[in-house]
Amino acid sequence: MQNQKPGWILFIFFMLLFSGVSAFNLTKQAEISVLTCSPGDEAYSVYGHSAIRVHDPILQYDMVFNYGIFDFSSSNFVWRFAKGETDYLLGATKYRAFMSEYIHYRRSVFEQQLNLSQAEKQKIFDFLLWNAAPENRVYRYNFFFDNCATRVRDVIAQNIEGGVEYTDLASGKTFRDLISDYQQKLPWLNFGVDFLVGADADCEATLQEEMFMPDYILKHFAAARRADNGEALVAKTQVLYKAPESVLKKNVITSPFAACSFLFLLILVFSFKQFRKEKLKPVPDLILLGINSFSGLFVSWFVFYSEHPAMSPNYNLLWLFPLNFVFVLLWMKKKWRPFLRYYHLFISAWWVLFIVTGAFLPQKFHPVFFLMTGMFLIRPLLHSFLILKERKSLKQ
Repeated sequence: MQNQKPGWILFIFFMLLFSGVSAFNLTKQAEISVLTCSPGDEAYSVYGHSAIRVHDPILQYDMVFNYGIFDFSSSNFVWRFAKGETDYLLGATKYRAFMSEYIHYRRSVFEQQLNLSQAEKQKIFDFLLWNAAPENRVYRYNFFFDNCATRVRDVIAQNIEGGVEYTDLASGKTFRDLISDYQQKLPWLNFGVDFLVGADADCEATLQEEMFMPDYILKHFAAARRADNGEALVAKTQVLYKAPESVLKKNVITSPFAACSFLFLLILVFSFKQFRKEKLKPVPDLILLGINSFSGLFVSWFVFYSEHPAMSPNYNLLWLFPLNFVFVLLWMKKKWRPFLRYYHLFISAWWVLFIVTGAFLPQKFHPVFFLMTGMFLIRPLLHSFLILKERKSLKQ
């Protein structure tokens, strides 16, 4: 019967936890830690993860509080995610189950045991229990400013006497640089994110702000001090699980650069053959300018309607030109083409100007975007050459 007692105690604790009631005190042997999980190889895990562990060996209580939970099956999830209206929630998981998942996916887990008074441990624990209650656990997710890592940062800092002082320096990187460091292993993800994330992402992140990345929680907590007594915030650091080294092989052939280079050459050869015959057919113009304008309208939707941070302003709209959509509709009418063909002169000059000045704009562009601009530029430029050639022959 004595061996069953800890199990009953644990059962009661779980009931209290999920009812959101703070009804027991942690013992002096209890520890609160920050867990940092290394990035995975999937888009949803590529940035890593942060969580808070509460471990009381006397009471046999060991739970991980995790602010990174969402319900993909909730109504209109994809639409709400696109609009930036995604609701995440705080969940609690048994430590063993939490570790099993990361071991299974071969993602390292680091633990920083915090230097806290007994009162602070209890205060943090009480807050987490309250926050995990069904009526309190939901929050509006914001990738840069309110996510699983920033929540961990704030829960710790706000429940320590005097707060936390960070003694090291910020990396000096922009928000775009910070996420790009992790996205390099997934080139198409990096390519897609740069489509939608605008100029605000090219602002330099402060030390506090760059802790939206879990690895920077690990880094800055390691050097942080308690403001009240100057002692180190982290009492002990250990590696709970060290994953074997894994190298995600990049397929150069299917990379954004390779794919766009192939399309560029294909369009160039095809269009130049028509140009030599001095007859550029309208269908390729409709397809290319249609793709460009549709992409521009897609990006415009995020600029004007999405609540995600750093969506506006987005200077990608200088080369993904939404007004091309009007030209496409009009270009479909054969009788208007003799007059509309002069639009090619305008859009050619516009895209050439972008390619020349793009490096000086207040937004960092993915290098492939200039290649894509060149791809869209091919046919309007050839149209322009034909127009200028005709005008020259008329003058003669």
